Amino acid sequence: MDLRSLEYFIQTANSLSFTQAAKACFVSQSAISLAIAKLEEELGFQLFVRNNRVIGLTRAGEDFYRWSLQILRSYDNITKECRNIDSGYSGEVNIAFTSYFDGQYFLPELKAFKEAYPQVQLNIMILPANFMRDKLKTRDLDVAVCWPRDFQNDDELEVYDLCNMHLILAVNALHPFASMEQVPAELLFAETCYMLSASRQQETHSELLKFLRKVGFIENKIRFCSHAEDVIIQLEIDKAIALVPDHFRHFTNERIVYKDIDIKRILSARLSFCCLKDNQNSALELLRRSLKKHSKFNGEQPNGLD
Repeated sequence: MDLRSLEYFIQTANSLSFTQAAKACFVSQSAISLAIAKLEEELGFQLFVRNNRVIGLTRAGEDFYRWSLQILRSYDNITKECRNIDSGYSGEVNIAFTSYFDGQYFLPELKAFKEAYPQVQLNIMILPANFMRDKLKTRDLDVAVCWPRDFQNDDELEVYDLCNMHLILAVNALHPFASMEQVPAELLFAETCYMLSASRQQETHSELLKFLRKVGFIENKIRFCSHAEDVIIQLEIDKAIALVPDHFRHFTNERIVYKDIDIKRILSARLSFCCLKDNQNSALELLRRSLKKHSKFNGEQPNGLD
């Protein structure tokens, strides 16, 4: 039994005419008759009662007709679903950000993707950057949105730039810097500054320290935190400062104020879309193209952490 035989049977059952079924299927009447006869032989029971040129369904044929409709509908649905998965229009993508704040930053782009591809499930997770590479390689993760430095030199990974994030000082409202319009760079050396850690990303960590020294921070006064949320909590506890992306200001309270550093260069950090080169998830490519279309990356190299 094949799908074509079922289609011939259904058309014949609908019209109760071999002639009409043949026209609907664009085949000869003899082809329809032969297919039905072979199907009955294979099934071991009659589908039609034949009286001269008048035919009708047997009781078994009526039941088989209902099942045949379900089988063809199921086949069509499965085929459509698999085509959607193959094309990326259905499926799921596991995507990780280093903090809730970064996830919120890309929320408009993620919403636009979901509107365009509602059948694709986006599974969002917050994950320290040092775990992301392993998760990508075990395929527990499809996409890591993070600093790209340590990912770029891994031959198994693909990296696409998404944005340059403007870096700014987050300052406890009770700190002396809070009353300044801009913070002079020469005052930074005396301050304890909190930042998101990259300690287990050797190249990123090395680049980060080099960058902080150029800005004016002293290495032994830099305090690294495992999570961005920890940075904000430390600011409130210690009445301290932190160097963070500018969009953090949208997620903190009035006890934290934001100040630019009085320095000629624009401070920024590059965030990238990182994935396995051999990841065959077709929905992943749709997401990459969508984020690239809405990219906030201006193509220029940032004066800061990249």
